[in-house]
Amino acid sequence: MKRSENVVASGSEEKIRFAVAWSANTDPAAAGKEATQRAIEALGCPAKAVVFYTYYQDPDFTPDEKSQATACKADVPAEKAVAEAVNEACDGVKNIGCRARCLTNSGTLLRNAVAVLAVGGDQASAETCKVEIQDNRLATGKAVAGAMKDVKDLKLILVLAEMRLSFEAKEGVSVEDFIRGVVDNSPKGITLFGGNSMPDDMESAGGLAGAQFKDGEAMKGHVVAIGIGGPIDAFGNHTNEFKPAKDTVTVTETKDKWIVTLDDKPAEEVYRKLRGMKEDDELSSDWQHPIGVIVAEGKEYVRMVLNWVPEKGKDREGKEVDTPKGSLCFVAPVVKGSKIKVLCGGDSAPSIIAAAKKGIRETVKEVKQAGDEPALCLLSNCCARGMRLRTFGKKTDDEVTQAILPALGNRVPLFGFYAWGELGRIKGEYEGLSHQYQQHTFVSTIVGIKK
Repeated sequence: MKRSENVVASGSEEKIRFAVAWSANTDPAAAGKEATQRAIEALGCPAKAVVFYTYYQDPDFTPDEKSQATACKADVPAEKAVAEAVNEACDGVKNIGCRARCLTNSGTLLRNAVAVLAVGGDQASAETCKVEIQDNRLATGKAVAGAMKDVKDLKLILVLAEMRLSFEAKEGVSVEDFIRGVVDNSPKGITLFGGNSMPDDMESAGGLAGAQFKDGEAMKGHVVAIGIGGPIDAFGNHTNEFKPAKDTVTVTETKDKWIVTLDDKPAEEVYRKLRGMKEDDELSSDWQHPIGVIVAEGKEYVRMVLNWVPEKGKDREGKEVDTPKGSLCFVAPVVKGSKIKVLCGGDSAPSIIAAAKKGIRETVKEVKQAGDEPALCLLSNCCARGMRLRTFGKKTDDEVTQAILPALGNRVPLFGFYAWGELGRIKGEYEGLSHQYQQHTFVSTIVGIKK
């Protein structure tokens, strides 16, 4: 493994090589060029594909320090300059990217930065694609899988989208269908990984519009993806800082994305009791109200309460709904019969950092037990975790330097981003799926190479 200025590389030219480079140059085009050239040069062999993350903040926008991870307003011309510079530096090598705050071996780069992952090696295989996000999410997922059919020994598909993929509130439109479309139409054991990009700002298009890039082109309403194959294994994990309530409850009545009852009682009533809420405590923003859908012993994946019915016929915003009072709404259906835990806490910076360290340690152990050497760490880390870290912790708190690198090691390339919703493998199965769309979660995939 090799490390030089702002770049970390691993693997071998004879098998597969990964290199991650980054630049915080205030000139967007220069940053895109620098990071891409460094990553490709560090490979020491021809690149097969490139992925990048970038966020340049509108210079007229100054968020409160504690809301840095979620408050945003993009400098659209700057990010287009980055995309064009990356594509030019790739010199014909296929590339994708999205608008996101970067997590690299140097730490968390909240704004005005570019991070690049380059993949190469004699036995490496890679393909990229862009697919329009259709209401038929199953067809969208199938199209992504179909674009990767010629990737030899396909092991990993990294997908980057925008919040529309996951948060669109249309009845019958579910991100789980997208996941099923990818996973069920890919080779057995495939790891799907990724997440949603940052919005332009919190107001436009209801905050659902992000930015994706392919070969220098900026676009909206699309999924971009890269499939990677070769002599590698992918080990996925998920963790969060919440503490589950003691009791397990059962989903007993649902309506599309709404849970109507838990243990045959109004869902909100049960939730409030298990969360320890007082009678006059009100439900508020979604980042404060999680549940955990149980997928294995000691493992739940997080769903956040997005909407509720405080009075008959009206939701939290006063809009008409035909769902009973006390119902709770989620980003995707939680099916009848599901076992869940109400999750508590989330207001502890040390817990956030400890969860990240625990998740990486678990996966590194799994990689080594399989006889592999960790070669690349991919992170899709919820932006709300970053917001809570800054709200409840110190300005200097950083998951990368305090948790991830101590558990991973400085010599393994780290390529992550703060996501607005995460996609990844779960340690178990839910409704026949080994992957889920997750929220407020630290989702990781470590790529290993056989020793």
